[in-house]
Amino acid sequence: MCMQALDWDDFINGKADTAAVGGSAVANPPSAMTIGAFDGVHRGHQALIRRVTDHGLCPTVITFRKNPKQALAPQTYAGDISTLHEKLVIFERMGVRRTILIDFSEDFRRLKGREFIELLIYKGNLRFLVVGYNFRCGSRLDTDVQGVKSITAEHGVACEVVEPVMFLGERVSSSRIRAAVGEGDWAKAAALLGREAFDPRHAFQSPHCF
Repeated sequence: MCMQALDWDDFINGKADTAAVGGSAVANPPSAMTIGAFDGVHRGHQALIRRVTDHGLCPTVITFRKNPKQALAPQTYAGDISTLHEKLVIFERMGVRRTILIDFSEDFRRLKGREFIELLIYKGNLRFLVVGYNFRCGSRLDTDVQGVKSITAEHGVACEVVEPVMFLGERVSSSRIRAAVGEGDWAKAAALLGREAFDPRHAFQSPHCF
């Protein structure tokens, strides 16, 4: 079964299709989730995704159709490393069964962090949440990692915080990869991304279901 890609509005309105769990199709199955823009789906992102794909629940990624930085900081937005299609292909290859795609609308931007996390719990049957060490969410980024852990604990949901992934003595980040690309160092960019090769002139070529 192909990975399901679902719009945020359909997700919160209960219009999700069944998802594959243990070889069977299950309606709104208990889920393990992680959240982020996942630009490039680099080694750090992969560490988050592996935690949800290894947990035994329906592995789900919450991400954005467009990078929120386009709206929040357009003056410093340097463009994306990967397209949405490329990200979806990588998610599926890693074993993700469901991806929720958020349009960074005014309505979404007004959501408080608590409201956002509780929507994931109530609408997504969330049982296990994985976030990065510097994760923040909600209107004006009102909820940090400790706030997320407090909210999930109130609802009996396990929450794991993943520390930064280091490579060649530095923290792996999308900005570090962009710097390597800017220098024309494709080998370094590929190493930080965790790929065998990387060339921004070509999209990934892979069978897909999106």
